[in-house]
This record gives sequence, structure tokens and C-alpha cells, in this order.
Amino acid sequence: MRTNKLFEIRKEAHRSLYYDNRNRLIAKKWKLRLIYYGIPVLISITLIFLNQFLTENSITYFITGISIFAGLFFNLLIVVSNKMEMRKLQLESVYEPTSKYAKDYKLFSERLIASISYAILLSILVIGLMFLTQINYAKMITFFDKSIILCVSDFSDYIFNFLAYFVGLKFLILLIHILVDIYDMLIHDMNMEEFQKNE
Repeated sequence: MRTNKLFEIRKEAHRSLYYDNRNRLIAKKWKLRLIYYGIPVLISITLIFLNQFLTENSITYFITGISIFAGLFFNLLIVVSNKMEMRKLQLESVYEPTSKYAKDYKLFSERLIASISYAILLSILVIGLMFLTQINYAKMITFFDKSIILCVSDFSDYIFNFLAYFVGLKFLILLIHILVDIYDMLIHDMNMEEFQKNE
């Protein structure tokens, strides 16, 4: 597997969290990091302290929801790449607003593809972590001391539930960010088409 590509996707997806579709910094990076890392950590720790561990029923609901969004993301990748194909000629346009718009759309497409790819990776990771929260160590009592198995079981529950919540919340924040990006670009798209009609 080309792991360097996975890190590249992650890097580009994180970059899209800081900059808008016109490559302008959205807010101070520390504020954005606080939202993307701080809030998920805080909520995850709170849920763990309240003993809100994932159950089989809740995992089923979460996996269903994540699978639906992952499927929608795959469809969105196809739509974005098709729309970019249609705009390739606009990149060569001598009319500056049209050319600038096409460049903005190209940047938006590249970042959206990276964000969606990263969201799909996060969804796979969340599903894996959710399954790990359901590991049963009971059969290992025949090989190891019961107190050790109970410690390992408790540690495993806390760690995998925390990670599942943390990655799941990051997935949710990324999903909201993707929706905002799409909304922003669609509004920009409609205004540009209206502007071109008037010309």
C-alpha cells in the first residue's frame, strides 16, 4: 500500500480546514485546531467519564449512518470530477473573471476530493474502532490470571471507546466542513453563471 499517498490525502484535507475556496485563511489556525482536535477530545473524555460506552445496538446505528455518508461521498467524487472536466476550457479563457472562477473551482475540486477521500478513510477507521470496542476477553481467563484479564478488558474498553468517539467526532466535523464548502462553491457558481449571462 502506498502509505505516503494516505499521508498526502490527510495533509491536503487538513489544509482545506484552514483555507476557503479562494485560498484565504478562514480563521487563526489555533482556533481551528481547537475545534478540530480540542472539542472531540473534550467530548470523548466526558462520554468516557460518564461511562457511555458503545453498545452493539448503537454501533449498528452508527455504522449504518457512516455507510450512507460514505456512499454519498463516492457519488460526490464522481460529480465533482465531471463538473471539473466541463470547466477545463474556462481555465484557458481570456476573459479574466471566467478564468479566475475556473481556477477557484479547480482548487475547490482538488481540496474537496482530498477531504472526501480523508472522510472515507476516517469512516473505515471508525468502523474498525467500533468493532474493537466489542472484544470479549472472557475466554482468555483459562490462560491468564482473572485480575489481569479484567484490567486488560477495562483498559481496552476505555481506549477503544475514546478513540471511536474521537475519530467519529472528527469525521462529523469534516462532514460539516465539506457541506459548508459545497454550499459556498454552489452559491459562487450560481452568481458566476448569472454574471456571465449579464455579460
